[in-house]
Amino acid sequence: QHYMADPSLSVDAEVINLSRNVIITGDDFRHVPCAGSDYCGCDPDRSRTTCTLGLHTMMHGSQVPNGGTYRVQYTRVEKCGQRGVLGRYCLHFHLMRDCPNCLAKGNAIEFSQQRGVVIHGTHLTSVEENVLFDVRGGGIYIEDGNELGNNIRYNTVICPNKYDGPKQGCTVPGTDNGEADASPNHAAFWALSHSNNFVGNHAGNNFNGIFYHPSFAPNGRGKVQG
Repeated sequence: QHYMADPSLSVDAEVINLSRNVIITGDDFRHVPCAGSDYCGCDPDRSRTTCTLGLHTMMHGSQVPNGGTYRVQYTRVEKCGQRGVLGRYCLHFHLMRDCPNCLAKGNAIEFSQQRGVVIHGTHLTSVEENVLFDVRGGGIYIEDGNELGNNIRYNTVICPNKYDGPKQGCTVPGTDNGEADASPNHAAFWALSHSNNFVGNHAGNNFNGIFYHPSFAPNGRGKVQG
């Protein structure tokens, strides 16, 4: 705690623990040329020539109701995210539909090249008490606009980079959503709709803390738009 020159002004540091006993890790990031790759298809509308590949984890929803549950707790996930490749993030709830038992809790996510926790086409899940550090792009990201009743509680997202430095904070170019991930409206917590619960979260040194952005795609994105 530091009071600076005025003892009435209290400035408290955000202290987070990035260590966990269980670690999901991978090799160092690989930079794969877009041209000639059968995996990395870069968007021709964006000025990039390579994708940056780390590990990713994802639970893909089943066509059978209650066909699966995705729960990750008290785990460190590092060197993750695949910049320029759609759907490749550190922790990804993908089209799980109603999943009240789905949970990401108490995890530490560090060194991501494309977002941290992504909720896509999934409802009623919980993302709570996670810490994200040096995650480029949107930290906790709710994707298409039809996601309902997800609980985003007591998470901390910290960017260690200067916004006017070489990395421009924790922004990242070349994703499918330059508003959330790059300089226009990069955010620690980004959601297309207002239909989820954000409670007690902290953001440090991000361009935006929480950004609700329905005007970006008023009719939703992906299959929601159709």
